[in-house]
Amino acid sequence: MQPTAYHKKIIEYYRDTENAYKDSWDLNNSHAIHYGYWDEKVKSFPQSLWRMNEVMMEAVAIQATDKVLDAGCGVGGSSIFLASRLGCTVTGITLSERQMEQAQLTARQKELGELTSFSIMDYCHTDFPAESFDVVWGCESICYAENKEHFIQEAFRLLKPGGRLVVADGFVSRFENNDVPVIRNWLDGWQVNYLESPQRFESFMRQAGFDCIHYRDISAQAAHSSRRLYKFYFLANLYLAWKKINFSTPATDMQKKNINACKFQYKGMKKDLWQYGLVTGRKP
Repeated sequence: MQPTAYHKKIIEYYRDTENAYKDSWDLNNSHAIHYGYWDEKVKSFPQSLWRMNEVMMEAVAIQATDKVLDAGCGVGGSSIFLASRLGCTVTGITLSERQMEQAQLTARQKELGELTSFSIMDYCHTDFPAESFDVVWGCESICYAENKEHFIQEAFRLLKPGGRLVVADGFVSRFENNDVPVIRNWLDGWQVNYLESPQRFESFMRQAGFDCIHYRDISAQAAHSSRRLYKFYFLANLYLAWKKINFSTPATDMQKKNINACKFQYKGMKKDLWQYGLVTGRKP
């Protein structure tokens, strides 16, 4: 697969910000790069990351017999969670060779190599035969699709009859909000081209052929993570100032924009310019 210019930016972003996620987001332990889900069952930040996986898992009733495609798997956290918790078979795909290798290593360490596999692939244009999976899963990864409608069409093709799609991600409240400076600064900092609105996303799902479509705004449960990122913005800027005083290696422009994005995502949520959504659908 030859990455597009946009895909190269995404790969570069996750390479340059890996240490930041290790420092601030429990990456080495939870293997997660997504917002947490906070409810009465959650007592700590790592638990909130696992809880998001549980909520998604429960939303489409994943079973041990299911074959799951983790579309945009990152370092494999959700794939490993599902295989470990349910014993189902999970295929993870990512744009990044580094992320793929990290996911493979973690799966071997947890003795889940027989239940998981990871490869480099664009989830909008995969090499899998039609009707290969029972579930297509996108945990905070579908925002990176060059064209979100193309992802939905490919997910429909890949699902068996009765198969389910589950996506947890950011959605702008109105599609025009992508041009609001607060949102644009946030998305540019995280190398996201644009976010869909719930209405457009659901419309694309209907046009592709999905039924039993359900969208739920879970911003209240994700708000704790949004505030955590906002606090990280201040701490990270203090760290950059300290590095400058000590003549340490300066942060790259991408790393600085990543830090600034932590402020803008919080301000955007507070202004109701975007929401965190959970959407599910079924292939008849």
